[in-house]
Amino acid sequence: MELTAEIKEVLRDNICYFATASEDNKPNVVPVGLVEPISDSEVLLVDVLFNKTRKNLQENPQIALAVTDMNRLQAYQLKGKAQIITCGELFDKALAVMQEKSARRNEKMAQRLEKTEDPQLRARCQQMIAKYGELKPKAAIVITISEVYPTM
Repeated sequence: MELTAEIKEVLRDNICYFATASEDNKPNVVPVGLVEPISDSEVLLVDVLFNKTRKNLQENPQIALAVTDMNRLQAYQLKGKAQIITCGELFDKALAVMQEKSARRNEKMAQRLEKTEDPQLRARCQQMIAKYGELKPKAAIVITISEVYPTM
């Protein structure tokens, strides 16, 4: 299944929801912002905080990824098989994706800090900037896409 340029942009620009299941079919869904299409049939996700998700992938590599872009009025569900990569070129790519997207997120958080006087929101923005600045990727998750469904 080929990922179009539009689908790739929607994946890059939005929070995706990554669904896995354990070997006994217990589902798990997590939001993921560190997503980068790397070919016409592959998507890279950066494993930073995956615990249950990582365990599920080791037991059952079948996944689903859902994303909605309300600005473009596009939404998709992708299905495929995941592979965990902990070193090499794709792991290095995951690190680069994380650095780039973290820099953009921190810019947005800084802009929110400038615009708000809400002390709770200011504290949360500062907390997020500090927390995410310390995180390091544990693995690259490469998904080979087998099915794509428009959902909007």
